[in-house]
Amino acid sequence: GCAYAMKVKGEKNIALVYFGEGAASEGDFHAGVNFAAVDKAPTIFFCRNNKYAISTKACSQYGGEGVVQKAAGYGIRGLWVDGNDVFAVYHATKVAKDLCLNNEGPVIIEAE
Repeated sequence: GCAYAMKVKGEKNIALVYFGEGAASEGDFHAGVNFAAVDKAPTIFFCRNNKYAISTKACSQYGGEGVVQKAAGYGIRGLWVDGNDVFAVYHATKVAKDLCLNNEGPVIIEAE
């Protein structure tokens, strides 16, 4: 909602949302990503995937290889990055920010 409000006001800002991979199994995640995708809200959804949400292994949370694959289902960009490489994380976040500010819609980043 915040990102959409900034877009409507013509502000050159983005919203950045941090979450763990377990949150991607919740309905709120899907509702938020879908809202942002439909309205091209300038939002970065940044997932920290350590493969073990709370007390449940990732293989019990979702099918597929990770969270970034969900981006294609919403028609938005997805970037995977090595979460232990600070320069790669910085670069991916900058690319995502630039995409958002160029009105190309939201981006999901998965740092594994």
